[in-house]
Amino acid sequence: MAQSSPKREYHKNRPKQILISLALLAVLLVLAIYSLSINSFEVSMQEALDAIINRIKGIEPVGYIAGMIDYVVIDVNSPRTIAAILVGTTLAVSGTVMQTLTHNPLAEPYTIGISSAALFGATLCIALGVSVIPGVGKDIALCANSFIFAMVPALVIVSASSLKKLSPNMMILLGIGMMYVFSASTTFLKFNTSEEKLQEIYIWGVGTLTKIQWEDVIPLLVGCVLLIVVFTAMSRKINVLMAGDKVCQSLGENPNKIRLISFTLISLGVAIVVCYTGTIGFVGLVAPHLTRLFVGNNNRPLIPLSALSGSLLILVSDVVVRSLPGGLPCGVVTALIGSPMFLYFLFKQRKKSTF
Repeated sequence: MAQSSPKREYHKNRPKQILISLALLAVLLVLAIYSLSINSFEVSMQEALDAIINRIKGIEPVGYIAGMIDYVVIDVNSPRTIAAILVGTTLAVSGTVMQTLTHNPLAEPYTIGISSAALFGATLCIALGVSVIPGVGKDIALCANSFIFAMVPALVIVSASSLKKLSPNMMILLGIGMMYVFSASTTFLKFNTSEEKLQEIYIWGVGTLTKIQWEDVIPLLVGCVLLIVVFTAMSRKINVLMAGDKVCQSLGENPNKIRLISFTLISLGVAIVVCYTGTIGFVGLVAPHLTRLFVGNNNRPLIPLSALSGSLLILVSDVVVRSLPGGLPCGVVTALIGSPMFLYFLFKQRKKSTF
């Protein structure tokens, strides 16, 4: 029996997809090694690579210079580089799935109010010292507040969908409504806050990787792997949902169940990200569009390739941040890079729909 047209198209484009994947992986690897060498203490790429190899072999650094290189590469730069890749992957995959589920090219993880809710939780901790977990330190309280409040929009959407079936657009509108509520609440809290606390809230709100340590990598890794594994396994179902709810039901799939599972996972993954980096925008919006230009709308290759695109976008932004004086937040650079890219793709695709 002859293969269907979509199948033929998939196998026809597979060599191209593999080539793009290998190219992105190579660029990501080189950029990751380069990022390990960027610090106020001068380190070359070769020295950074040697430090990694020596640590794997168990060879201890000898002398002050070698010890400083080992500390900068392993303890300072490595967790930040790994976190950049994990954060970029989580945000890009979440954006890809959201845009497909909602049939909305402007959808991204923060559209459903996750970032605004997390920022409100962090502002409660910073401005008023309020913690949802009493008796813990400020760092733990900040993460706990941002994570718990970030899950609120997901719980509201899931609960509302369980009581009454919501269309994809209604889910987005519900999320946007909560986003404005939390944004207004955050502004109210900041009104009578000291300048020092306002600066901390601002930096957390635009997103930064400066505070990442090795212990922060583990939860970021768990959230990232969970999203990649589950959404890759669900890619066929997500593809079916692109054809519409009726087609999806005729093929034996439950569209509402797919959306609820997806929204819950996206909220969980992004909530973990904002706990440790704050709100880094534009990655979940731009990376999927960039990837679709090369592989189309099939989520099977689109999800992993979007992950690579998102990782590169965050890593490039962080490299720029570390190369410039003044401690510019990573979220500012992603916005500067992402907004013109998005406008370019929007203009290029103006005569045809992305979906």
